[in-house]
Amino acid sequence: MERRHFIVAGAALAMPAVTRAAVPNVPVEIRLYVGFAAGGATDLLARRLQPLLERRGHRLVIDNVPGGGSTIALNRVALSPPDGRTLGFASGGLLSLVASGEVPLRLNQFTNLVRISQDPAILVVGNNSPIRTLDDLIAAIRAARGSFSAAAAGAEGSLGHLNLNAFVQSIGGEYIYVAYSGASRIANELMGGHLGVGLVKPADVFGQIRSGELRPIVQFADERLRQMPDVPTTAERGINVFPHGKMVQMTYLVGPAGVPAPVQQGLISLFREAVLSPEFQASANEDAFLADGIHGAPLEAAVDEMFRGFQAAYARMR
Repeated sequence: MERRHFIVAGAALAMPAVTRAAVPNVPVEIRLYVGFAAGGATDLLARRLQPLLERRGHRLVIDNVPGGGSTIALNRVALSPPDGRTLGFASGGLLSLVASGEVPLRLNQFTNLVRISQDPAILVVGNNSPIRTLDDLIAAIRAARGSFSAAAAGAEGSLGHLNLNAFVQSIGGEYIYVAYSGASRIANELMGGHLGVGLVKPADVFGQIRSGELRPIVQFADERLRQMPDVPTTAERGINVFPHGKMVQMTYLVGPAGVPAPVQQGLISLFREAVLSPEFQASANEDAFLADGIHGAPLEAAVDEMFRGFQAAYARMR
């Protein structure tokens, strides 16, 4: 499998001048495994962090190792020495695979550090669709009597599939699930008029929403994103899309199990400062994702709630 290594321009020769000292107990060079190809939404998160860490005197080397729903990359993290030099991006995808028992990884093989992003899902249609409102969508699904097509990224049992199931069941309808490998394919099918609706992350399609090629219908959230103030939420309409606990896609930073406490605290400080920086927050605002940098008990609770939600959903499916 091809492995790609990316370093901030010029960093391979010498560390650039920095305005602040490096964070104590944190290695100068950190390797970050990303389980998706270069250029995707998760990869872009890592690249936005690079210059922010460099400013603090740390070199972030991004190693893209796609495959297995990010488990190949995260397995390398789990097997690495717990010295803070090797980290990875985990997500709801990892939690679903571990909860299903389909992969040998376990959550206790990782040290959870900082949440990098959170992506409340949205339902979108193509601009040529007759569906313009949530009421239109509900009526169309009910009228189709099981023939309405809805898509998400991931196979049956993925987070998108479970969220769609909960939505359709909550409104008393039926549908045909169509699985895609990513949001770009879903967007193309919607714009071509080949799908009824798609469930995606705002960050993956916000460009098409801004251009008018896609129309957002409803947000799977408690509160409206500030970038889409006119798009209602499922909570406002009393539609329960989280019957097994709040299951919202997120990306969070992990290291191998056993990272010493001083190193953990240094890494949390370094990455949290980057996530909460004006530059990263501007990116979050532009691409419509949330970046709160939670860590410690709040992050552990969020991971545990999603993991238990997957376990409950799979138990019900069996």
